[in-house]
Amino acid sequence: MTSRIFIVDDEPKSRSTLRSLILTHCPEVEIAGEAGSVHEAQFLLERIKVDMIFLDVALQDGTGFDLLDRLSSIHFNVIFTTAYDEFAVKAFRYNAIDYLLKPINPDELKAAFHKGTLSLNHKIVETQIANLITTTAEQNFDRITLPTSEGLVFALTQDIARLESYGNYSFVYFKNGERILASQNLKLFEEILPHNIFFRIHQSYIINTIFLKKTIKNEGDFVLMQDATKIPIARRRKDEFFKFMNDSVKNSSS
Repeated sequence: MTSRIFIVDDEPKSRSTLRSLILTHCPEVEIAGEAGSVHEAQFLLERIKVDMIFLDVALQDGTGFDLLDRLSSIHFNVIFTTAYDEFAVKAFRYNAIDYLLKPINPDELKAAFHKGTLSLNHKIVETQIANLITTTAEQNFDRITLPTSEGLVFALTQDIARLESYGNYSFVYFKNGERILASQNLKLFEEILPHNIFFRIHQSYIINTIFLKKTIKNEGDFVLMQDATKIPIARRRKDEFFKFMNDSVKNSSS
């Protein structure tokens, strides 16, 4: 089945390069159209049917986020393209949105394209995009999208009590006792979760310190969480952890 692709980038050379990469490395594709601005892309996307768009973050008359916010509906998959932008990359990761960094690597392009051709639930995509737009507009990472084998789970960041490594996956535990297996490793969560409350206390664990009950020093160093779970403090993280907690107490009392 042929996938209809739409490219949005304000640089003609970048559009040409991406078009060539797609036609070379992605099977059964048709370039359904191109645009160099938010206004032009909105006009065309409201009138033609596409399966996937490659969307640059920075455009002449706004951003890729602005374009998605203006569309009446989103019935296609979205893969963002961007020169490295720390905030944008964190927003994509937080909302489990695919992105490609420029210059685009052909292998990463093929992987993103393949993922984008899998069965698409438009309601889930629209929720992802809505959360992404909120994240970027408010610059607030209070909601997170967690990919699982059964689909996406949308959660409030503050409801996550702790995380536990499970190979390339992570168990995510919530304050209500629920547990899910997310198809993301602990390192990614360490990078994106708010550093003012989450701490990687051990190679296998990240805790939300809001749900920390006390520390235990007998038989090694542990923390006791509010749900009575005991988690070891790695020896190499011990000093940093106690400094983190002391600084948190000082900041909350100031």
